[in-house]
Amino acid sequence: MAGTSGAQISSRRAANRPRALPDPRRPCPSSNIRSHAQSAGRKRKYSVAIDVDPVRDWANIGDGPAGLIAELALASDVADYVRFRAVCGPWRRCSPDPCAGGLDGRFLPRKWIMLDKALAGPRRHRFLNVSTGECIRMDPPELAEHTLLALTPEGLLLLLVEPTLVVRLLNPLTRQLTDLPPVTALLRPGQHRSRQCGSQIGQTINVTGVGLVADASMVAVNFSDPRGLVVAKPGNESWTIVDKEYMNSVLPFAGRFYCANYRGVMVLTTSLDQQPPRLRLVADRSDSFDFSRMADSLHLVDNGGELMLVHRELSLDGEYARSYDAYRVDLEAGVLAPAKGFNGRAVFMGMCRSISVPAEAGYPSVAADTIYLGHDCDPQIQGYNIADGSRCSLIEAVCPRSIVDCLRCCIQGVGK
Repeated sequence: MAGTSGAQISSRRAANRPRALPDPRRPCPSSNIRSHAQSAGRKRKYSVAIDVDPVRDWANIGDGPAGLIAELALASDVADYVRFRAVCGPWRRCSPDPCAGGLDGRFLPRKWIMLDKALAGPRRHRFLNVSTGECIRMDPPELAEHTLLALTPEGLLLLLVEPTLVVRLLNPLTRQLTDLPPVTALLRPGQHRSRQCGSQIGQTINVTGVGLVADASMVAVNFSDPRGLVVAKPGNESWTIVDKEYMNSVLPFAGRFYCANYRGVMVLTTSLDQQPPRLRLVADRSDSFDFSRMADSLHLVDNGGELMLVHRELSLDGEYARSYDAYRVDLEAGVLAPAKGFNGRAVFMGMCRSISVPAEAGYPSVAADTIYLGHDCDPQIQGYNIADGSRCSLIEAVCPRSIVDCLRCCIQGVGK
């Protein structure tokens, strides 16, 4: 489990240094078309081959070919699509504007996560593609104008406007901002008093999970302070409270929103007949294992398209130590099936977030079937192999940081 150097954080498929993604609102000059086109296509595996002629007028290749290239770039990655549109005006005119409005699922940066907030500078943030290992640098000015509440599994950032308490979702790659209702009605009396005294409310609000529901038409947010699972659509005037029970973990998966607590795994149900959203139990925990509401916790994981649950348990056999068991969530049978592996993947797990990455091929320093733990989840060990129960002890911090260190840091949540 030896860590890689900081220069290798983006893996063998990407450049050693994170590249800056073009600002989608600030197009490149047409004189740079050739160099930007080459940069946008570097190390990409498109299904069409283009014989690049250095003297050809690439800005005027026609809407048909340019539109096809745009579709292929978007199918590959929204970051490639942003690079494509940044080349010139004719290429932008033949491709839909990702900032045209709404939470369009085509433009969600689902493969991207924001890494550390401080190491790259006050307004320089690194984003990692968990599928390929590519690392890019972004400087979204919106982060300086809002309070960052949480990161979503779709790659979006949940932000708060302090003066109005309006919540927003930011797509960091396209710079699309989506307004959601204010949290004013959800606040505790103490938070209202703090606001009246001029305190920053964003520092007192704690979000433990957020995601999109029903083809990105609805947003679900799980607050631990003020407590409550709430939903809203863009344009709504207020949030709808679904449940006020404590949730160990929440996760958007396959277009639906799942929650886990002492009862087991539940799904958020919505209907077309104006019935309020509610939670429905889909896998009872009591049929599979005992659970201490005081000492244990449950963690939902999207393991490369498979919904899994990790039981974090406090063992009392002679010493206080954590153990971890994994289960596959069988939604058809409604059961939790024990698992001894992650199908060649590894899971980075904090108290509120979990990320699954491909081991070995994409991340040479990451071991398969291993849970790498955030400091908020287990300060004693770095990793736990669920196949044999072996533990990997913490190693002395080194600089530059390894990919394991960076991912263990970023899953701890905002401000941790």
